[in-house]
Amino acid sequence: MKKASSKEHLRMLKAINAVRENARWKANSAKRHLQKRKLRGHLPETATIKDYERVILTVLQDESAQVFRYWYNRLPYVALTATIQSQIWLVMFSYDGVIESAFVVERPNHYLSKPGFEPIGLLSEVENEL
Repeated sequence: MKKASSKEHLRMLKAINAVRENARWKANSAKRHLQKRKLRGHLPETATIKDYERVILTVLQDESAQVFRYWYNRLPYVALTATIQSQIWLVMFSYDGVIESAFVVERPNHYLSKPGFEPIGLLSEVENEL
């Protein structure tokens, strides 16, 4: 597990729990993201926002999910990846629990090695460290 302070892990866990309890999206972005997932074949045409949020919750409840800190414009975000039906889903949200995006990562090794992604550890490790 990457060395991050206990305070940092606590902030990440608070953000994870906030999304688990109430999926909040950036203003006017939920429908746009849902439509994009349908167009890319990540979700069926009949999928609803609730279906999409169930996928997000599944990732956030998977103890084997990989946790990352992602930096964008000097702001940290929480990102988790987990496998759902043979696809690797990434869920990203701010430290205040607002969802930025959730999508299937086509080439995870390439995508997650981009600058900005810092691997932290498994969700179970982050939760149990505190």
